[in-house]
Amino acid sequence: MSHPTDIGCQLHNLSNILKRRLEHSKAFSQLDDTVTRNNGWILAFLADHKNQDIFQKDIEDAFCIRRSTVSKVIRLMEEKGFIERQSVDYDARLKKLVLTPEGEHIHHLIEEEVCKTEALLRQDISEEELETFFQVMEKFKKNIQ
Repeated sequence: MSHPTDIGCQLHNLSNILKRRLEHSKAFSQLDDTVTRNNGWILAFLADHKNQDIFQKDIEDAFCIRRSTVSKVIRLMEEKGFIERQSVDYDARLKKLVLTPEGEHIHHLIEEEVCKTEALLRQDISEEELETFFQVMEKFKKNIQ
């Protein structure tokens, strides 16, 4: 039974609120239904690391997602034309993940809305409170893994 002080319940509720806000935003209304929340996070990760070689394993680690799930998501994102896999000179077995122009366009649309949402979340929260929040979140992750 959920209780207002259950950590998992509160995190789930906040996640749902964030999901609804982004899905009903102006940016997402400009996109078709093929762009998922996970697509948005992965596009942002690739954009933030565009000067590095990013591989499937990096996505698995960054988002705590299993290999089979990431494989499926990456394959679908390729089919949609958001990303492509490219060989790297130093290891023929590896394929780095790279944004396509379409992926970059979608990322920019989403990024604007994410920045607005982040500003709302941080409103009236002190730097000390944010620091504590992030420390506690890291402990939650460590405890549950």
